[in-house]
Amino acid sequence: MFWGDDIIDDFLKEYGDEAKKRQLILRDEKTMSGKPHVGSLRSYIMHAVLSDVLTDRGVDNVFHYELNDTDAFDSVPDYVPAEWKEHLGKRLKDVPAPDGKSANYAEQFGKEYSDVLKDSQFNAKYYYVSSKYEAGEFDEYIRLALDHKDEIREIYRTVSGSDKPEGWYPCQVVCDKCGKIATTKVTGWDGKEVEYSCSAEVGDAKGCGHEGKKSPFGGNATMPWKVEWAAKFCVMKVDLEGAGKDHYAAGGSRHVSNRICEEIFKHKHPFDVRHEFILLGGAKMSSSAGVGCTAVDLYNLLPRYLFRFMMIQKEVMKTINFDPEGDTVPVLFDQYDEACRGYFDGGEDVKDHKNRIFELTHFHEKKDLKKLDRFLPRFNHISFFVQMPHLDVSARVEEMKGSALTKTDKEEMNLRVEYAKKWLGDFGPERYVFTVHEEVPGAASELSAEQKKFLGDLATVLEEKDWSGEELHSKIHELKEASGIAPKEIFGAIYVSLLGKDSGPQAGWFLEALDKDFLIKRFKEISNG
Repeated sequence: MFWGDDIIDDFLKEYGDEAKKRQLILRDEKTMSGKPHVGSLRSYIMHAVLSDVLTDRGVDNVFHYELNDTDAFDSVPDYVPAEWKEHLGKRLKDVPAPDGKSANYAEQFGKEYSDVLKDSQFNAKYYYVSSKYEAGEFDEYIRLALDHKDEIREIYRTVSGSDKPEGWYPCQVVCDKCGKIATTKVTGWDGKEVEYSCSAEVGDAKGCGHEGKKSPFGGNATMPWKVEWAAKFCVMKVDLEGAGKDHYAAGGSRHVSNRICEEIFKHKHPFDVRHEFILLGGAKMSSSAGVGCTAVDLYNLLPRYLFRFMMIQKEVMKTINFDPEGDTVPVLFDQYDEACRGYFDGGEDVKDHKNRIFELTHFHEKKDLKKLDRFLPRFNHISFFVQMPHLDVSARVEEMKGSALTKTDKEEMNLRVEYAKKWLGDFGPERYVFTVHEEVPGAASELSAEQKKFLGDLATVLEEKDWSGEELHSKIHELKEASGIAPKEIFGAIYVSLLGKDSGPQAGWFLEALDKDFLIKRFKEISNG
């Protein structure tokens, strides 16, 4: 069964008839501390897909996605001017935008991120959390948190082992003098206003020393993460909200928030869903530190359907390891092609969950799925073709198909040409990048006598006629059998003589793409050398 259906089955079982009576709410969020990294996409896509599954089943629902702009600005990413250090400790909404155009720091990066998410055609409603604070929607929960600070302290202690001091208050206000929030500490609460001092040092953010008294309502304050998370469940009336598996570890933040939600705020906590992470070349990433490929970078590297497919096909409790400098992109295209062919041509051997993945990949265009039954030239071949000078890609793809290309076929071919060039230009691994040497590579002098003889025999074959790639592939194997040389030595001789390295694209296709006279001259020159 597809992972999304499995989760929704459990969710609807818990909610029962209630799911038929009202609109269900799903929620997720991302703090706009900088350019969101690739890893942030996992949670967003999980919730968006679960929303699509509910919609597909006729269950009314909405997915709210928060762009968090009230957290403190805690570090300056590499791509932001160093002078932004003076704003450390302020709410992200109160930090000026580095581009000099956006309303604030959070809006600049929030728009860049949300534009990509919207283009991916997943359904979500976006909001900045500051609008909820300023509208007073958090006031009730700020009051409850302040009134029940000792009970919250006890929840922290019993669940996570964190001992908060007796004078601790689950609230931080914006300093009236310096505008920072990370450096303030609430020291008293009279039921209407809090007393506070701005004297803390948090990382590189330093308090100004101001002391004052003010109302914590109407956008003047926020709450610590675990308390605020519980409040968000209530403000947004959330029915389903998941998080990374680390939040569910023993004593983790989700366990603390769920207890606060139910025991202090008297609200049922949302249905829990855990997910694994996206790794970039095996490593986790951080937005605020400016480390890793950004979500926008990844999205721009893949066609929309492949981005959706990559995020949907992997079970949520399995890690996605995205390595743009490795085989990830070509393998993704191959996996998609297999899913597409299975959907349109597969028999009983095609598992239902694979067809489900394909349908949800194209959920936004579900009424027109038949148009997706098009010829899919292998991405590996396209990435090779685009590197060959004077090669007619369209003619080669038509030859691969065995019939004339339709309008849809040509659109797909052109799309793959576009993304092959982009991938090769930005990330293409050395083994995928082929440059034919104009002169005999120096490495050719190290070929064995048997390899050189093979190249001479191959030159003779090439003189016979204009061969197709498939025919050349067969001829190479015939020569290999006759020579008794190991396959690695045979193909290595071809690649070394042309590319200066012992590996390359499929030999038959490769040779067919190059000028025949050039090949004959090159192979004879090496054979006679």
